Amino acid sequence: MILHQHSTSATRVRNGRVLAVGFVFSMLVLGGGGTPAPLSELLCQLLAAVTLFGWLALRGADSLPVGRKVWLVLGLIAAIPLLQLIPLPPAVWQALPGRESLREALALVGQDTAWRPWTVAPQRTLDAVLSLLPPFVVVLVVATLGARDRQLLLRVIAGFGLLSVAVGAGQLAGGGEGPLQFYSSGEPGVLFGFQANRNAQVDVLLIAILALLAGWSAAAAKSRAALGALVIISFVLVLGAVLTGSRAGIALVPVTLAWGLYLLRRERVISALRVKVWQWLALGGALAVAAFAAWQTNAIAKVLARFDFTGEYRPDIWRDTMFAIGQYWPVGSGVGTFTRVISPAERLEAVGGTLPNRAHNEYLELLLEGGIPLSICWAIAAGIVLLGVWTALRSPHKLPIGQAVFAAGTISLTATHSLVDYPFRSMALVSLIAVAAAMVLAPRLAEQPTRPRESTNL
Repeated sequence: MILHQHSTSATRVRNGRVLAVGFVFSMLVLGGGGTPAPLSELLCQLLAAVTLFGWLALRGADSLPVGRKVWLVLGLIAAIPLLQLIPLPPAVWQALPGRESLREALALVGQDTAWRPWTVAPQRTLDAVLSLLPPFVVVLVVATLGARDRQLLLRVIAGFGLLSVAVGAGQLAGGGEGPLQFYSSGEPGVLFGFQANRNAQVDVLLIAILALLAGWSAAAAKSRAALGALVIISFVLVLGAVLTGSRAGIALVPVTLAWGLYLLRRERVISALRVKVWQWLALGGALAVAAFAAWQTNAIAKVLARFDFTGEYRPDIWRDTMFAIGQYWPVGSGVGTFTRVISPAERLEAVGGTLPNRAHNEYLELLLEGGIPLSICWAIAAGIVLLGVWTALRSPHKLPIGQAVFAAGTISLTATHSLVDYPFRSMALVSLIAVAAAMVLAPRLAEQPTRPRESTNL
């Protein structure tokens, strides 16, 4: 009877592992389109619902209680968007800042006395709430995985990075046209991979480097061949990051490599191998030749041309966003409503042929859409995650150092890139951030069973 229970438990754990890893991989493949690709976002949400149902069916409802910190962070993130959907009496919503034009527009159709929610665009906020489902499911399933299963997940993420470079090579060869352009006809000479824009792709590749080093650093400490392969594959991913042409992403390459060197040093990879100087010189020469060959391509020339900042539009968007923040301060306009409220805030000299779809600064967009309430909730949630990162880096007995560095590097890269872009608005990237957060919010060591209840059946 005990052996049968153990066999059933092991089968559930194995099935849960396959489901979790498959779901994260699916998010990376399908979640790169962002809000301009609503069909792929809908598919990601449906997959998240199916995965959650399948997880409960395979492992049981008692597999999801993963600790109060996990539930607290998820609750803080979801609280304000949900509150923004609750209908309010006319006297209340009309008194909120920035609602004058909305009230006047509704008065034309006799709806100004109806109950309205906090958000100025309820459908957009509802869409934003539904978009939380995939990363929330990622957090829940990864938080319940054991350290060995998480190591497998890191290797899958690294493999996806290599796959996206291979797809990007086909995109470069096709000159921005062809079946490998998944979202629209791309720019010639730009490596997009499975993402709709260069900035999301570079973040995917940088995080893949961290996953590669975290997934195989232990093997590299035992084998020179493994170390050489690790360096060469890392170089391929770095080259792919450069070929995206993302200026901020290229600037973050040294940060990524710094985290990698920190990990290799902590794992005693280089000192344990005692690699001879001539071997490093040979490897460096080979990489230099590859870099020189890439330099001669037209793609590299286009990347360098990107560092001419003439006509940079971000400062104009930031200025208009800050004006809009003042209009809706301190409660915000509603999560997901940026495109609705930025048009009236645009200065005439900044108006162009296209409508800004994002503030290109996550922090400004957060202040505009959620004001002080959302900022406080996100600050508390971020503080809990960062405390987990700090604890994991300083306490290797709680979390394998490779997973701690992956989490720290992923969060630091995306948080920094958020100053000039919007990585938290991509399903693919927010899934990787969710993986990192789950690792530090629910640390696991290889010696510890995933579920203590299962160990009692042995």
